[in-house]
Amino acid sequence: MDFKQTVSKFLAATLLTLFCSAAIAEQGTDKLHELLQSHTSFSANFEQVTLAENGREAQKTSGRVFLSKPNLYRWETEIPYPQEIVSDGKYVWIHDPDLEQVTQRSADTQESSAPALILNGQIEELSKKFSIRLLSDTGADQIFELIPLTEQHNFSNIRLAFTAGTISELMLEDSLGQRTSIVFSEQQINPELDDEIFFFRVPADADLLVDIEG
Repeated sequence: MDFKQTVSKFLAATLLTLFCSAAIAEQGTDKLHELLQSHTSFSANFEQVTLAENGREAQKTSGRVFLSKPNLYRWETEIPYPQEIVSDGKYVWIHDPDLEQVTQRSADTQESSAPALILNGQIEELSKKFSIRLLSDTGADQIFELIPLTEQHNFSNIRLAFTAGTISELMLEDSLGQRTSIVFSEQQINPELDDEIFFFRVPADADLLVDIEG
């Protein structure tokens, strides 16, 4: 085999690999879009476990989440200590009752975060920031992997697991090797949620901190 034939075969193999990779990415994006667009509201219990780089459990929390697209959500942590994170679409409110403190942030700064984009089903924005792959599809269960296209992200790897068309686990790994797993249970698709759920009132006994940058 001469040099020209070797180069031709190499180029053909390279183009085939790129074509297959593009097809896999498109398949993953389309399938994830289908799953994320299947509902406009969502509620579930959650259990969140964070592991340090050495694999030891650093934190474990549990609570309840409510979501109404776009950009309305309430994340209530009950264990080990109470906390509320509420987005009314304009502001994100973080309430720590034990500290008697509320932090107010602009919702615009939170909309571009990966978890917010995922839960809101903003697949176009996700596609601009992440390479999306469908790792496994058994028909009833799917696992997706999201890899950032640049290094300007808090997370180096994100995996999403769906069961029977509903998100069941969100796995996040940051650049320092810390891993967080959020397992959802008792999920409800398109529940009727009162708008009052996403309205936050600052308690009279709490200090209000306004985070201009965040």
